[in-house]
Amino acid sequence: MVRVTLVLMVLLLAGCEDGERADSRTLDVEDDEFRQAQNFYKQGEVRKALERYLSVIDKRKGAAESNLEAGRMYLELQDPLPAIYHFNQYIRMKPTSEQSNLVRQLIKTAEKQFMQQLPGRPSPDSEIPGGSDLLARLRTMQAENDRLKRELADTNRGQKGLTIPPKTTGGAAPGRSPGTEEVKPGRGRQYTIVKGDTLTSIARNIYGDSSATRISAIFDANRDKMSSVDTLPKIGTVILLPE
Repeated sequence: MVRVTLVLMVLLLAGCEDGERADSRTLDVEDDEFRQAQNFYKQGEVRKALERYLSVIDKRKGAAESNLEAGRMYLELQDPLPAIYHFNQYIRMKPTSEQSNLVRQLIKTAEKQFMQQLPGRPSPDSEIPGGSDLLARLRTMQAENDRLKRELADTNRGQKGLTIPPKTTGGAAPGRSPGTEEVKPGRGRQYTIVKGDTLTSIARNIYGDSSATRISAIFDANRDKMSSVDTLPKIGTVILLPE
């Protein structure tokens, strides 16, 4: 009798927990910022809509619908890596939902978009040499998406943007952001590596563009200092940021 009672209590608690989890995964659509994001998107303000969805994700656990919409916004902005991250978050939270198969197709679309941004711009219908290796690398990069998501969210809210001061004649420009140096005519900017830097964060903060093409351009300009796009030189090293 005691054993039966304990089993019933465990099942009851599990049911309550699942109910609470299910509620938490749908409450984000009732958030005022979620509705604001929908309105911004209807007005064609994709970036403002994205900011609102990211804000909902930051403050609510299990914001599945906000993750789905954020992924769509990133896909529309031609930024496939964070799009894949948010689509995968939705699948993790709602693996059996009616939209899950559609979201899996969106992930494939984002992967193809990422491949198209690589140097050489292969056509969508052509077989890409080493494509499987590139996709494997893409999935490895997703392991770092928690940090990437936070970095992107902070950047979109203007919390981590670097301001490049205009070129001055003589002396360092007052208020220059950490890591940036004066512009060298005909060569581009010089940038000093600081703690926490990645090629993605540097490209986004300096150019406002973290596409694979931009990251590849930075790497090509600094092959003498970098062995791969995933490995930055040590802190304090000066690299060249091409125009």
